[in-house]
Amino acid sequence: MGIRGKVAVVCGGAGEVGAGIVAGLLGAGARVAVPSRSADRLQALASELAASGVDTTELVLVVGDLSAGDAGADALAAAIAEQAGAPDLVVAALGGWDAGPPLAEMPLEQWEATVFDGLRSHHLAMHAFVPLLRGRAGASYVMINGAAARYPVAGSGAVSTVAAAELMAGQVLAAEESGHGIQVEVYVLGPIGTRSRGDAAGWMATATEIGETVAIRAGRRLAAVDPGAGPATVMEILTGGDVGRARETPQGGVRAARAGRAGWIMWGLQTGGLSRQVRRSSPPTG
Repeated sequence: MGIRGKVAVVCGGAGEVGAGIVAGLLGAGARVAVPSRSADRLQALASELAASGVDTTELVLVVGDLSAGDAGADALAAAIAEQAGAPDLVVAALGGWDAGPPLAEMPLEQWEATVFDGLRSHHLAMHAFVPLLRGRAGASYVMINGAAARYPVAGSGAVSTVAAAELMAGQVLAAEESGHGIQVEVYVLGPIGTRSRGDAAGWMATATEIGETVAIRAGRRLAAVDPGAGPATVMEILTGGDVGRARETPQGGVRAARAGRAGWIMWGLQTGGLSRQVRRSSPPTG
């Protein structure tokens, strides 16, 4: 049975990577709730999924503001549970890229805004949805992170600091919630092919493949007789070649990418500025 008929919530599901995750989960038979402040954005998501051949029968669109503080986040979580059912899986596909001056020259206001906004959204998602997962057999909480968490790139100081903090937050969350049966997983993603990236290279993983991977891993836990929970599972997916390995990573394991410390490619990963030459060739390694 796996994830079929189970309830998943994708925070950030109307975004580029989030939409692919939604598609992967719907394709696996889950009921998928997607919250957003914008009803228009939710309708656009539904239309794009349907146009690409995804069955949206089990897509639940919920208008609400996850960023409206603890009370607002709690109200949104309650609305989702009422409309879609209590979740078995929550995916936090939150955040984005922000480049700026060197750290030593960055204005305090810019630093504070980037750090505050980036970490606040993840805190609110945890605050709202983790309590709904406690005690549900096979429950998973998945954080979608970027390679900025591990690979330094000049000009990315603030957003990289946020990503690194998110990675540690996921590991701490796992330590705190394993006793409640929640398995935390963190996906550290490289360049991802999305619906708007028409010139993505063949070696890139796609957002839908990420969603399918989430579905496979969550479904495996939901189908297990006694899934248990432990330390955070941390998986790097920098190229399409890492997808299969991520799907087989043991619970609580750490899986580095095959591509190694290809630090210079991370700039393209986060900004979408990969050159056409790179897109057409094999991914660099080392």
